Amino acid sequence: MQKKYKLSVYLLLSLSVVLIGTNMRAPVTTLPLMLNQIAASLHVATSQLGILTTIPLVMFVLVSNFAAKTMQLMGLKRAMAFAVAMILLGSLCRVVTNMPMMLIGTVLIGLGIAHLNVFMPSFVMAFFPTQIGLYTSIYTMSNMLGTAVFNILTAPVMINFGWHAMMWILVLLPAVALVVWIVASRFAEPAVQEPVDDIDQSTTKEPKLYVWRNSRAWALLLVFGFQAILNYTFVAWMPSLMAYHHVSAANIGWIMALYSVMGMFVSLLVPNLIVRLSKRGLAGCVVFMGMIGLLTAYMLFNQNTSSVGFWLAVALMIGSLTAFFFLIAMTMFAAKTTTPFQTATVSGMAQSGGYLISAFGPTLYGQAFQANPTGNAQNIMYTIIVILLVAITLFVIKSDEIFTKS
Repeated sequence: MQKKYKLSVYLLLSLSVVLIGTNMRAPVTTLPLMLNQIAASLHVATSQLGILTTIPLVMFVLVSNFAAKTMQLMGLKRAMAFAVAMILLGSLCRVVTNMPMMLIGTVLIGLGIAHLNVFMPSFVMAFFPTQIGLYTSIYTMSNMLGTAVFNILTAPVMINFGWHAMMWILVLLPAVALVVWIVASRFAEPAVQEPVDDIDQSTTKEPKLYVWRNSRAWALLLVFGFQAILNYTFVAWMPSLMAYHHVSAANIGWIMALYSVMGMFVSLLVPNLIVRLSKRGLAGCVVFMGMIGLLTAYMLFNQNTSSVGFWLAVALMIGSLTAFFFLIAMTMFAAKTTTPFQTATVSGMAQSGGYLISAFGPTLYGQAFQANPTGNAQNIMYTIIVILLVAITLFVIKSDEIFTKS
């Protein structure tokens, strides 16, 4: 069953998407910009705070696979409120100037974001079933924009008011999102109602969702994992690789900034394109992006240059590649399922396994980089991952809905 919303409710739901989207990365990505100041206040070495940047990724791996159960127990609306409330509570904990509270706060924030990562495709499927592409674009764009805005704000706020002021701003962010969502959820019911057999499988004849035995779900896991390993490895090590080739620190900074901007640009276009194109048209886009990936592989095999133009081209192409396949995965979570619970189950499984895969990328690349910064081993692996990413994505596009028997 589907229903239309009043304009005021529609606007509240849309505002909720934007505000919740801004909470999905900024509380994590802002903290590294303040580590030196926080370490000084806590009287610890900056290196001891490195765990604060690792905890969220660990939470993504541990929690994502179980987030669908949270939604099943609480219902989508209350589960969304729970996730944002965890971010708010964690942000409040981090205002307190001691290490245990900083750790507890970061765990709670990681818990909340891990749930939102899984819930948002279900949220879009439930409340905007005919606009999946548009609202996937909106929340991913809000995600990236929130990160960019807080990266810009952090330095001037710390200089003028100290790091505690920035922490209080990070408290305000989930607080506003939670209030807006509570108001919106009072007046809005999902446009797609969850069938009883998905909500309480123990009392029905319908089979359980054996997602870990489903080849189509595994394909989405690999798409998510391979794009994530490329993205995290690029962000972690490309600055060092450019510095090795004597690219200036200033140029490295804006090249990496444009890498992020490319992701924002792609997020505006791709989700709506995915749901509008035919399977053949979308497959053509995937092959085209694969060719871009192979072109960057060729460039990396011939990388002995300090040319800013060369490295900018590499960054922009890899930025478009990773953003495209990330959005393919996020959109397909909803497009290849029929109910919010199915969407959350597949999303949780794919993100849990995908983030686990991605965790190996920076470490393995770092070992290869230390052995030989311009060695072919890492470039060969990049090429293999691009080819696998294209092949598996084509399988995902060609396949039917994940829980449809073939």
